[in-house]
Amino acid sequence: MNFKFFFVLLTIATLSAQKDSTLIWKHYIRSGFANADSTGGGFGYYRLNRQTDKTFRDLRFFSYSLKNDSFVYIRYKSSNKYSSLPMFYRYVTTSYRKNTRANVSLQYHFNQGLGYFIHDYENGLVNFEIGHAFDMSDYLNATRKTSYFKSGFFWDHDIKWFSTKFEAEYFQQISEVVENNLSRTQFLFEMIIPLKNNISINLNYEVEDYLKKNQIDASSTTIAIEWKGNLNWGL
Repeated sequence: MNFKFFFVLLTIATLSAQKDSTLIWKHYIRSGFANADSTGGGFGYYRLNRQTDKTFRDLRFFSYSLKNDSFVYIRYKSSNKYSSLPMFYRYVTTSYRKNTRANVSLQYHFNQGLGYFIHDYENGLVNFEIGHAFDMSDYLNATRKTSYFKSGFFWDHDIKWFSTKFEAEYFQQISEVVENNLSRTQFLFEMIIPLKNNISINLNYEVEDYLKKNQIDASSTTIAIEWKGNLNWGL
């Protein structure tokens, strides 16, 4: 995998930020233990995030290695609220990933669409997205694209002792099925338990569930120590 792409995304994330009075980026580092099908290994995670009242910029790098399998994921997502209708926003997501457990070679994925804030409350946020997506399942060796209708439900909630995140994204293949039907649902559940000095315990469970069983489903659990801090970039 060409990791120069990671630095390209980092540059895009930085340059695409809209200038305003608050230019604080947050970054997160995790390291811990990953488990899939009773096989354990180590993993690492880095996230760079910036949010304002109108914009969202988020870059993530995640990787784990098991005995015989590995997973690498790089994703950049940006979104902007509509000024006249701030309950709606437009978003664009680009990602690269490699998942040997799900027989996924280096895959390029892109999706964009419209989001809606269902409930923005003091301790959390509930939002919904619809859009169009496509991916190239074997990015280095093929040019065929697979297109999808994409929908997603997202819920972040904070309480005194911990925070939770739930994500459910559905991809319905709308292009011609050549080899396999790649329609799938992806779930994420995350719990963050704060300790002190910006350090927390992170528990994460992910599932990739394919509609047609000629594709291999994949799930993983991670337990990690997370540190977060601010980057005050004068851009």
